[in-house]
Amino acid sequence: MYEFTEDFRLRKITKYELDGVDEREDLVVIPPSSKAGPCGSNCLFCYLRQNPPEMIYKVSFHDTLNDPELEKRIAYVSEHYPELWIRVTDTAGNVGLDEKRIESLHEAGLDEMQISLHTTKKERRIALMRSPLAGRLIDLLPLVAETFRVIADIILTPGYNVDDIGEIIEDLASMDVAEVRLFPVGVTRYNRDVRPLTREELIFVKETALDVGKETGIKVVIPPIFKALLGEFRLDIKPFEVEPEIPTYILTGELAYPELRRAFPRIPVVAVKNEFFGGNIGTAGLLTGRDVLRTVERLPEVDLGVVLLPELMFYGDRTLDGFTREELVSRILVEKGYIVESALEPAEIPRLLEKVGAL
Repeated sequence: MYEFTEDFRLRKITKYELDGVDEREDLVVIPPSSKAGPCGSNCLFCYLRQNPPEMIYKVSFHDTLNDPELEKRIAYVSEHYPELWIRVTDTAGNVGLDEKRIESLHEAGLDEMQISLHTTKKERRIALMRSPLAGRLIDLLPLVAETFRVIADIILTPGYNVDDIGEIIEDLASMDVAEVRLFPVGVTRYNRDVRPLTREELIFVKETALDVGKETGIKVVIPPIFKALLGEFRLDIKPFEVEPEIPTYILTGELAYPELRRAFPRIPVVAVKNEFFGGNIGTAGLLTGRDVLRTVERLPEVDLGVVLLPELMFYGDRTLDGFTREELVSRILVEKGYIVESALEPAEIPRLLEKVGAL
């Protein structure tokens, strides 16, 4: 899997950077460039609108289809890498999409479009996305699905698309949408408009969606974060039975904690509570420096030990609350005596422990 960067390069990406969903190996994702204009929406669930004010990682309210150079970038990949499957993501289809645009994207060489759809009911989509433009995509969707392979993303939001999820998926199947992905809404302590799904709602959505998927033939994807909320997430690795010779701790988010304990039964795994975001945010990729340091404070001081962090918590060389990697590593080493390593995938942990001489 690849991402086509703004400087016309292909960057190898892992499934952990694409919501943990298994993807085809020849996939190239075309993200929005810096020239992409605003999304035209004000979604109730938008993560950008419920971030802490101290967060340093700022992202504009963009939409990939609101990018004047999108066709140029697609055509470049199509010409120079004809063996790759080209997908556009980060779009709600509320701006920059009509019959003429569908044709131009097709002519440029686009194969697949991943759309933040959420519902097939016009009025509910308008209310959920708080945009008067949100209804017209539903009329365009059959043509989009006829022209490209379409993946419909649904952010499951109580009161808008949970109770009627079966009907929504039936509608998508009738429009020839190929795939639907279901993501429980993330709610931080700064969101007053949306609540998280209950366990009962999660079970209802999963069972209903899978049943309708079998009946209609549409592919239904239950991503890892959904499974983690139900305690069903499983890593594709056997338990690592070797015990390190020096004190070693694996720090992770609350959602991955149970499975990492299974995978590493002889290494203490510590769940880091995300107080920076609060709410139901428990993914390892949203951990912050202050939450990690608060957790490390409770570890015993050692002459030499190892702390393993998730690589996804670093954006470039900083955490979301502004700690540089060097600052975080130095503080943990000086204050507690632990060498710090970071793993992009759990399967990397044994190799990292060997590298630092912990085994």
